[in-house]
Amino acid sequence: MKPASSILIKQVQSKSVLELQKIAKETFFETYASENTKEDMDAYLAKNFNTEHLQRSIINPDSFYYFAMNHQEVIGYLKVNQGSAQTDNKLPDALEIERIYILSKFQRKGVGKLLLKKAVEKAQSFNIKTLWLSVWDKNQKAIYFYKNQGFKAFDNQFYWVGTDKQTDVLMKLELDF
Repeated sequence: MKPASSILIKQVQSKSVLELQKIAKETFFETYASENTKEDMDAYLAKNFNTEHLQRSIINPDSFYYFAMNHQEVIGYLKVNQGSAQTDNKLPDALEIERIYILSKFQRKGVGKLLLKKAVEKAQSFNIKTLWLSVWDKNQKAIYFYKNQGFKAFDNQFYWVGTDKQTDVLMKLELDF
């Protein structure tokens, strides 16, 4: 793999919905399949990563997707939301990082930091000074990553994967620009 500094971050266009669907399903499955039943995973993937849902999300003017590219291969992605596109209204004037996912073989190589940097740049472009996200309380690797990047927990919320009610930790980062 190239050094993380040469990974390309590219905005996702409508015509790339199938690429987005592929990386979204693959990375979500890699991350959570071992902790969830097949039925719950199948239900979640079908509901959240079908092409119609993704296409609507891509064209939403308050949502933004970015691919992390290694040569011509999509190795991860970022989704950020502002305003009414946010999944929760606890911080209405913030930018939500709804998804940062990277293929497992490319994790711990700086790609997550590059995607997070893109989220910070997007927030700055809107003069938004707070980033927030939710992360499953059992995903200690992600919680550790976000804490190391300066995020602090501020609340919890429930989240459904199929029929399984799970707890997410809400974390935020105050930007200084």
